[in-house]
Amino acid sequence: MWQGSKEEHDRRVMAAAWSIATTHPGGLSGLSEHHAKRPAPGHARLCEPTILICHWLAVDGEDYRAMKDHLGYRGACLGCGWVSDQAQRGREAENLAVEDAHDHTHPGWREIPVVGAPPSLDSPTSHKQLVARWYQRWGHLLPEGWLDRGGPVRTARSPIAGRHVPGRAPGGGYDLAANPEVRELAGGQLCLL
Repeated sequence: MWQGSKEEHDRRVMAAAWSIATTHPGGLSGLSEHHAKRPAPGHARLCEPTILICHWLAVDGEDYRAMKDHLGYRGACLGCGWVSDQAQRGREAENLAVEDAHDHTHPGWREIPVVGAPPSLDSPTSHKQLVARWYQRWGHLLPEGWLDRGGPVRTARSPIAGRHVPGRAPGGGYDLAANPEVRELAGGQLCLL
């Protein structure tokens, strides 16, 4: 059995505690202007997805940083405090936790069409104009008020760029990666008529 100082034991216990992932809503990074104005966790009026992260404790003195899959992820909600019962580990764990959180906060997200990527903040001076053009082209394909409620968008991306990106959707929601072969056209199914 591993033995060490009380301070080392306390540090390892803290490392195993679940906390909001740094780059996700409610984390330390302050992703965007939208996220900077958010209420404290548990005080939002709407459900808002985020994920929790922890370092799994190693056994028998093994250094947890050397463990393959030493990070665990769980979906959570900043609004109502819901936390998923499922802890995910492995290569797709972060994305699976994000999807689990969206199943709670935005039921039906899996049925929204795959749309073009929203504009990035690379050019802040023209960002509002670019977002307005994006809305004009893609907004009608999403449910009424979807983005105003922090709903996600689904965009086609290659597997190498398949991370679900928090705060990238207009309105501050996630940009969820979708299979690049499933892309919706600007006119949606109406183009088929």
